[in-house]
Amino acid sequence: MAQKLAFIAATVYGLESVLELSAQLADAGGQDIRIEAALAKLWSSEMAWRIADELVQIRGGRGYETAASLAARGERAVAAEQVLRDMRINRIFEGSTEIMHLLIAREAVDAHLKAAGDLADLDADLQRKARAAVAASGFYAKWLPQLVAGKGSLPSSYAEFGPLAAHLRFVERASRRLARQTFYGMSRWQGRLQYRQAFLGRIVDIGAELFAMAAACSRAEMLRADDAERGRDAYRLADAFCGQSRLRVEALFAALWDNTDDADTRLARHVLKGELTWLEDGVRDPSEGTGPWIAPWSPGPSDTDSVWRTYR
Repeated sequence: MAQKLAFIAATVYGLESVLELSAQLADAGGQDIRIEAALAKLWSSEMAWRIADELVQIRGGRGYETAASLAARGERAVAAEQVLRDMRINRIFEGSTEIMHLLIAREAVDAHLKAAGDLADLDADLQRKARAAVAASGFYAKWLPQLVAGKGSLPSSYAEFGPLAAHLRFVERASRRLARQTFYGMSRWQGRLQYRQAFLGRIVDIGAELFAMAAACSRAEMLRADDAERGRDAYRLADAFCGQSRLRVEALFAALWDNTDDADTRLARHVLKGELTWLEDGVRDPSEGTGPWIAPWSPGPSDTDSVWRTYR
């Protein structure tokens, strides 16, 4: 329960921080914030759903009840199940999670696709690819050295953020690492990168976490400047949030190259070809067509009626 409560509190703070930073960027004007806005929508939709899910889990059976049901029994009418249902749609409306991943990935690698030219074209012949490689070399000769070292490598950097400085140094180092991993992916798959959607999704998710960490630390410092007491709480929340986020980031980095993507794709093709329909045996009663779910066991003839009454 402590882990769940800490996750909810820290992530609520992270969600508010992402919202505030995104809104300030939009209000400031004068810059393209399409990626930041898309990251805010994607990340917030996913994390808000996880918070609602944990809320229902914490409340147990009462979390699954409606507010009206609880009130009818004289208990506090907490609409946890309604929150869960309401939050779920955010992962679909206004750009589903899957579409947002692809949209953000395309925006993020657009400069590289332009620099690569025919290198990223599956139909280009070797001669065209050779010319494109020469043209791209100038771009990458300037870009790649920037990924070797940066401010995050200096132990004294971001000292003005006190105990949060270590998290910001992590964000800076991880951002360069993310750029390197994206470049490796482009080098490996070239024009086929667009079909590596699971890889691209993880790249985007890492970027979203880093964006949220930066927002959380920035907001903590602003709150500290305005209100010392609230600032202390904000620093505590930001520290907890960044600690949790760093674990998610490291797991995503590891999954970039160590995953089951190819095996999953092959299995999905078998499913779509209808080769595994035997897995559906016993899931539904053939006599009921597309009726309600039945128990995973096989009840005897005398039990059938009572089982169906229960599930209906």
